[in-house]
Amino acid sequence: MDKVSVLLIGIGGYGENYVKEFLENDIPDAYLKGVADPFAFKSPYAAELEKRGIHIYASPEEFYMKEGSADLAVISSPIHTHCRYINTALENGSNVLTEKPVVISVSKMEELIEKEKNSKGFVAVGYQQCYARDVLALKQDILDGVFGSPIRMRSLRLMRRGDKYYSRSGWAGKLSCHGEYVFDSPLANACAHQVQNMLFLLGGTMDDASDIESLEGVLYKGRPSIENFDACALKIRTAVGIDAYYYTAHCVDSTKVGPIGTYEFENGTIEEDSGVFIAHMKDGTVRDYSAIDKGHKMQKLYDAIEGVKTGVRPHCTLEASVPHVKTVLLAENLPVYLRYDAERKTINDDSYYAIPGLEDEYLDCYRNWKLPETHKAAFV
Repeated sequence: MDKVSVLLIGIGGYGENYVKEFLENDIPDAYLKGVADPFAFKSPYAAELEKRGIHIYASPEEFYMKEGSADLAVISSPIHTHCRYINTALENGSNVLTEKPVVISVSKMEELIEKEKNSKGFVAVGYQQCYARDVLALKQDILDGVFGSPIRMRSLRLMRRGDKYYSRSGWAGKLSCHGEYVFDSPLANACAHQVQNMLFLLGGTMDDASDIESLEGVLYKGRPSIENFDACALKIRTAVGIDAYYYTAHCVDSTKVGPIGTYEFENGTIEEDSGVFIAHMKDGTVRDYSAIDKGHKMQKLYDAIEGVKTGVRPHCTLEASVPHVKTVLLAENLPVYLRYDAERKTINDDSYYAIPGLEDEYLDCYRNWKLPETHKAAFV
C-alpha cells in the first residue's frame, strides 16, 4: 500500500482538528480522499478543501457510492451518528477511527464488536490518553508487574463551559438526539478521558480496560436549561476489585483544574498532574514518565494510519471502550440534584453557571477519597 486513503466524516467542532492536520501538514503515509458532512458549507475550510480537489459529500453513503472506497474512515460527527457511520464504513471495507463515546448502549457496542470481527477492518476509538506514549509505557509497566497489585485510584478534571459550548450543537447537554441516547455530560464526553484512562490502565492486556461492577455517587445540575447533569462525583467499583474515584464538572469558575490523579499500587504510587505521570516507588526510586515523548497531539490519527498499513489495530479498541459506556449508563441511574444556588456569570462574552464552592468541595473530596454530601442540594 502506497498511501492510506482517508474519508473524514464530520468537519465541524472537533473535526476541524483533523481537517487542519491534513491541510497544514504533509502526512507522508496518507491523504484525504473525501469529506462527508451535510453542514460542510458552514466550515471555514470548505473552500480550501474544494480548491485542493477534496470533494465534499452530504453523507458517507454518498461518498462510498461515488468514490467507491477509503482505507480509513475517521468519524468526528455528532455522537448519535457514530454507530450508523461505523456500520457504513465497515460494510464498505474501511477501517475506522471514531471519536468517543462510540454509542451509549452496551448491546450496540457488542453488535459493533461482532461486526468488526466479521469485517476486514478494525475500529479504533479516540480517547487521546490511550494513544500517548507515556501512558502506554506506564500501562506496560503495570502489566509487567513493576507496581504490583492496584489498591485504589482517583482522578479530577474540571472544565468551565458556558453558553457557547452548549449552543454549539443540538445535542449538547441532552439525554437523546434523533432517537439515540447521547447522555451528554462531562463524564460522557468532554472530560471522559480521565475516567477512561483509569479503567484502561487497569485492563488485563494492552488492548483492554477493566470492566466495572457498580458505582455510587452524586450528580449535580448547575445549568438549569440542560437535560442532563453537568457535575458528578463517582466511586466506581472495578472488576479488578478496587475503587476508582472520579470528579468532574462544567459548572465551575475556573477555566480548567487538572487533570490530576493518584494511582496507588502495592509497590508505589503514580501521580498525574496535567498529563505528567511520575511514580514514587516504595523502595525510594522515582520513575519519571515525563521523560517519554507523548507523541503527536493527533497521535490517534497517525496510529490509525499505521494500523491500516500494518494490519495491527491500535490499543484503544471497542472492547476497551465498553467499561466507560457502562459507567455512563450506571451514572444515569443516579438522582440528579438541581443546584438552585448556581450563579450565572459572564466572562469574555460567554455566560456560564457556577455552583458556589463546588471546586473546593470536589478538591476536598479528592484529597480525602470520599463523595460529597447532598444535604444542601435540591433533588430534581
